[in-house]
This record gives sequence, structure tokens and C-alpha cells, in this order.
Amino acid sequence: MREGVPSLTPDQTDRHFMTVAAPLMVDAADKLRHFCGNIRRISVRYDKVVLVFYRTTLHLVILSLEPQVDQALLDMVGESVRKLELESAEVEKVKET
Repeated sequence: MREGVPSLTPDQTDRHFMTVAAPLMVDAADKLRHFCGNIRRISVRYDKVVLVFYRTTLHLVILSLEPQVDQALLDMVGESVRKLELESAEVEKVKET
């Protein structure tokens, strides 16, 4: 949640969506990976907000953005998420040795 920005949904709805619905949506889309390739991102565009999902090995990153968000920005965010995942994996390898 962004400080000073009112939420569009109640806290309970947010918690339920984040813990149940979001992982189900991403898992369902992942069923096509063998046919279509890896998922870069999943976007759900509502009238008032765009929800964007990026899956890493350990996390599901979910962003809520203004509906007019530029697709190029979403690609850049996805690249940043992947870079952070790679850097985290490198740090973990160093810790294990």
C-alpha cells in the first residue's frame, strides 16, 4: 500500500486476494508454459486500476498501478524483478559456501 493513497478495496479483501486468488491466477496461467513459453507478467486491467503479477522462484510480486500505465514501464519493472531474483540467487550461493 502506498502511504497517503486510499485503497480501493477493504483490507480483508486485499488479504484474501493476495493469499488465495493471486497464486491461483498465476498457477492457472502457468499451465500453458510448456506450450507458450515462460510468463513474463500477468496483467489484469480494471477501470480504476491495473494489477500486474510477476512470479519469481520464491515470490509473487504484485503491483497496483494507474490504468494508463505504459506497457514499456511494465517490461522494465519485469526486467528489474528478474535481475533482483538473479542477484538474490547469487547471494544465496555465496552464503552456502
